[in-house]
Amino acid sequence: KTVIHVSFVSHITGKFHGFVHLKTDKDNLLVPVGIMVTKGGIHVTPEVVDFQTLVSPLQSRSTWLTLTNLNQQPIELLSLYDPKQDPNLQITGFDQKGVDVVPGASVRFAKVTYSGGDEGLMQGKLQLIIND
Repeated sequence: KTVIHVSFVSHITGKFHGFVHLKTDKDNLLVPVGIMVTKGGIHVTPEVVDFQTLVSPLQSRSTWLTLTNLNQQPIELLSLYDPKQDPNLQITGFDQKGVDVVPGASVRFAKVTYSGGDEGLMQGKLQLIIND
């Protein structure tokens, strides 16, 4: 249930932290708030996916990717893939027919899972193709 809506305006980008004071008939509450102000454009979160340490080939970790469209036009997500084609990395939940994202909207568009494999530090980048 929504208790409060917070609005924040800034002309500079960055992370902002503060508190919202709520006065109720029972008590006064101090609620911490964190806000990220970004420029227009397309933003994927998390920016970096850390699957942490996998200690077994049977172990895996997953996370969902979310895209926010801060452009003034809608965009279409056309493709998401791993250029290295790592056999331990799976991308699921992505609709191969494309995903439309209207201006100002956020959409959870893909789940990435990494399964344990060769020992060592694994890193790479995913390629997201849009119609822009």
